[in-house]
Amino acid sequence: MPLHRRGRRPGDIRVVMRRGAKLPRTLGTGALFAACYGNVGSSIYYALGVTALYALGLTPLAFLFAGAIFVTTALNYAEGTAAVPQAGGSSSFARRAFNEPIGWQVGWVQLLNYTATVSISAYTGIAYLSVFPIFHILQNDEFHAIATVALIGFLILLNIVGIQESSFVNLSLAMVDLATQVVLVLLGLILLLNFNTVIHNVRWGVAPTWGNFLASISIAMVSYTGIETISNMSEEARNPGRTVPRATFYVIAAVLFVSAFLPTIGVSVFPIHLDQHGKYVTDLGTKWANDPVAGIVTAFRPAALAYWAGVWVAILAFTILVIATNAGLIGISRLSYSLATYKLMPRPFAALHPRFRTPYISIIVFGVAAAVLVLPNKLSLLAATYSLAATFAFATAHLAVMRLRYVSPDLYRPYEMPLNIPFGRARIPVLSVVGALAIGSVFTQLMASNIDQSTYIFIGWFVLGVAAFIAYRKYTRQFLWEPLASPPPVDREVARGRLVAPPAARVRLKHRERIADQVLPAPEEHHRHRRLRVLQLHAERMGWLRTGLAVAICLAICVLAVAVDLSSLDPTGPGLGWSPGVLMVAGSAAYLLLRSRTEE
Repeated sequence: MPLHRRGRRPGDIRVVMRRGAKLPRTLGTGALFAACYGNVGSSIYYALGVTALYALGLTPLAFLFAGAIFVTTALNYAEGTAAVPQAGGSSSFARRAFNEPIGWQVGWVQLLNYTATVSISAYTGIAYLSVFPIFHILQNDEFHAIATVALIGFLILLNIVGIQESSFVNLSLAMVDLATQVVLVLLGLILLLNFNTVIHNVRWGVAPTWGNFLASISIAMVSYTGIETISNMSEEARNPGRTVPRATFYVIAAVLFVSAFLPTIGVSVFPIHLDQHGKYVTDLGTKWANDPVAGIVTAFRPAALAYWAGVWVAILAFTILVIATNAGLIGISRLSYSLATYKLMPRPFAALHPRFRTPYISIIVFGVAAAVLVLPNKLSLLAATYSLAATFAFATAHLAVMRLRYVSPDLYRPYEMPLNIPFGRARIPVLSVVGALAIGSVFTQLMASNIDQSTYIFIGWFVLGVAAFIAYRKYTRQFLWEPLASPPPVDREVARGRLVAPPAARVRLKHRERIADQVLPAPEEHHRHRRLRVLQLHAERMGWLRTGLAVAICLAICVLAVAVDLSSLDPTGPGLGWSPGVLMVAGSAAYLLLRSRTEE
């Protein structure tokens, strides 16, 4: 930051340039893994119950599908974070790959993601305390909500004061949590698993319906809360090109192990049955919805093992979920501070407390929003809201990393996703395209399901972000939109030699005042039909027949997807559900690739 100081003579100014403060790069692979798993691994304590509520007997399958999407997303974040080691995750990718307005909107949705994380972690953390007799009062819905709001308020105060959590404590708790989950899985496989019960729980298309099953896949993705933790900590990583991918691989292995077996054990302990209203349910998603892991350990035998396992799970789950809640508040403060630093949010959100030097305004504003989100006292609402925000951010991250390969082809990428197809100046990452299509389909299906009015919350938040951005840009007199980032021109060999001006260009300026200014001819209006010209150039390069065939195939696929989604053949039911997400993602990817092809 330049500081102007008076010089020795009157009017002299000495400019001193100071380098901005940077976070020390001290975190290795183990620290990144522990920090990320501390957030991702804690999600299973609440994701299992709310997913079982909708997936019923197909809960293990829902987690497997969500795990496959998680693998593509994690690898995508590994490449993007290793190439762009900046805090912000998908918001940073979008800002660099597209433009600042898109980066803002993705960052705004991420703030909803963090807000929902704070709400759901605090809500279920309080639920696990009810195993102790002294906290049985928390089983009442009103007291449960009040205790959750009080916990969020307490953590808001701690973050404003600036009391930092110990990295050693986080590392230790993450390792203890992983060891506990592995032991629970092993004991469950030995003592509780019954394959006959698991098989008889499956009622295809009935319990659950296909629409609820597709929605449950999106809700199951709540178990992967915190995948952006590594991205947010990349500025503190030592050699991020190596440590970030390695930590991501370890997180993938650990999370998939737990998510593959623990849901199977859960539906084996609590089989599917009809309730008094003739509806298929499972106690894992009703009675134990708020604390599903505590419900599983109650089936251990002998009774002493069940009791002490329940006590241990309650203490560990509450502790790890409180840390996850605090991590969500820290993520809110970091992201809002970053957006305000890039002039995408009002400067007060980056203002530091005069005494504690913390971004207290952003912590208070979004912390209060998290407390308000708890007031309806519905865990399914919290999970659906988080899933909508997370799937939107993940789909954008997939497209942004793909676009970065064309916008910044020379960017150093120490890690690159496998399965790539050469196209133009770069290669298309197949995993990004597949992951974006899958996430887009579950996103719109979840929007169509509108679980507990969560769709209205997401749309309201999205529109509020657009309106706030327009108002702020108008107030600060900045541009509202800018063109998408374009790749640099391809280097071309230029013949080098002595430049000799032609004789007609040699003039002698003797009397400059007698030479009149000559008006240059108006430039050719080449921007009038720019979009049609781009399509024409692409068609001439690829061939009119091939271009027409590609357009016809794309249109046929789009029409077929919509027709199947609206027909009775769609197992999710009549009406638009999954197809709009496929169309939006496919259209965006096709546009970006076509644009990249013509930008060579």
